[in-house]
Amino acid sequence: MMNTADLHYQEKGIDDLFRLLEKKEAGMSYYSPYSFLRDTEPGKLCRETFIAPLRADIGSGKISVSLHDNEAGRTWIVWREPAWDSEYFRRRIIKIEFIMADHDNAASAGSAIKRFTEEITGSEGYVSVTIPCEDLFLVRAMSHTGFRLVETRLNYYFDSFDSATAPSDPVRWAERKDIPALKDVAVRMRNRFDRVHADPAFSPETADAYLGTFIEESVKGFADIVMVPDISGVKPFGFLAADFPVEVMGRRIAKLVLAAVDNSEYRGWLSKLLTAVIYQLKVKNTDILTTITQASNRPAIRTWEKAGFKLGFVTHVYTYSR
Repeated sequence: MMNTADLHYQEKGIDDLFRLLEKKEAGMSYYSPYSFLRDTEPGKLCRETFIAPLRADIGSGKISVSLHDNEAGRTWIVWREPAWDSEYFRRRIIKIEFIMADHDNAASAGSAIKRFTEEITGSEGYVSVTIPCEDLFLVRAMSHTGFRLVETRLNYYFDSFDSATAPSDPVRWAERKDIPALKDVAVRMRNRFDRVHADPAFSPETADAYLGTFIEESVKGFADIVMVPDISGVKPFGFLAADFPVEVMGRRIAKLVLAAVDNSEYRGWLSKLLTAVIYQLKVKNTDILTTITQASNRPAIRTWEKAGFKLGFVTHVYTYSR
């Protein structure tokens, strides 16, 4: 049980973290998941879309804060344990949401991160953290942690909904009866560059099964839209899943969540499904659609850029496991 002195120290540490964040907010807008909104004042963007949600999640107990002191200063590690992930992978999964230091010693910050990770993972734990490419201090610190870089993400956005038109190709919403075919497509058309397949912590079989589960749950309601080709007598050979928009600083922002298409017989269907999804989102008065791909996935980059997506920001994904 935490004693009164420890509790006071932790609460003071959280207060100090937010004082430091508020002091630096204008220069930390790249931590906002909407940092592509470049017409918004950076300090306001960081405050409303990063700091405020972080404070709310800490206050509600959804995420935790670990404070580490050493000779260089203090390092805060904000983290959560996603229950679904831990249950699915049958190991303790920790996601670090944010790391902050009140000093400029990257090796010292890395030592604090390493100590936290070793203490929390035990013999079978797994930890991941996503870091904006602009945070050079943390990028340097990660070289002292034992983490490995598994993915560099390109975060794209599309904002040309005025020109979106109804699809001319046969498409429909996915149904539960499509799940076996869609799981098969997801596995056969796996992206070897995605985080799970690129991470040696997971076997190829585990990574494939995860993709299959992801599309199954998407059809069952995890995603708001799952569109598939509707060709008579042909099982669905591709899909595109997306979420409906949410209100963010006066804009309605949606996101793509998963895509896979077997082009061996029917060409161009990712673009055709994208046209259909964009139109569905236009009906929902969407202003912006976001998606993520890997810097190593050149076919996806070509597809998104040809469709009018623009690069919003870049992040690095690091993981640790024993």
